[in-house]
Amino acid sequence: MDTGSKAVEEKVGLDPLPACLANGDPRAPRELVERHHAELYRYALTMLGNSSVAEDAVQEAFERAFVALGRYPGERIRALALRAWLYRIILNVVRNLVRGRSRELLVAEAPDKGFRPVSDLGDEVREAWLDVLAALERLPDRQRVAVTLRYIQDLPYSEIADITGTPLNTVKTLTRRGVERLRILLIDPA
Repeated sequence: MDTGSKAVEEKVGLDPLPACLANGDPRAPRELVERHHAELYRYALTMLGNSSVAEDAVQEAFERAFVALGRYPGERIRALALRAWLYRIILNVVRNLVRGRSRELLVAEAPDKGFRPVSDLGDEVREAWLDVLAALERLPDRQRVAVTLRYIQDLPYSEIADITGTPLNTVKTLTRRGVERLRILLIDPA
């Protein structure tokens, strides 16, 4: 099933997974992880630029999610838009990691060479992709999040607004300004 259909299912309430989680189905946690791990990892990797740190971030996000689910009443779990909720958790984990990094003396890190959104990237395309990732790191946090969720994770603006808790028009503005800033950074990286 494509990600657009998942988002529609969750919004319309057709997704049975929240009900399964609320009812204590022992298969539901595995399904939650299998369904969302890859996209949360891609997001974390794009934002953090390091595969092992990104994997740790996703692990922590799922830990937080399961702790929260253990405290939520069944009705709240049934009402969850799981994808947006998980993105909000990973967004917070990533922000905390970035804040923690900024307190340390940073050594310039290149994004992991193993990250390839398309398996058959040529050298020229790969270099361009790495340039974009490096430029993304230089965007203000809110713009970086909006651009990454929109153009790398391919989420609709409405879902980005749900994930970040930001008004829809602000998300559109942040994305537009982020893309404009990226364009400037890629033309004149100095």
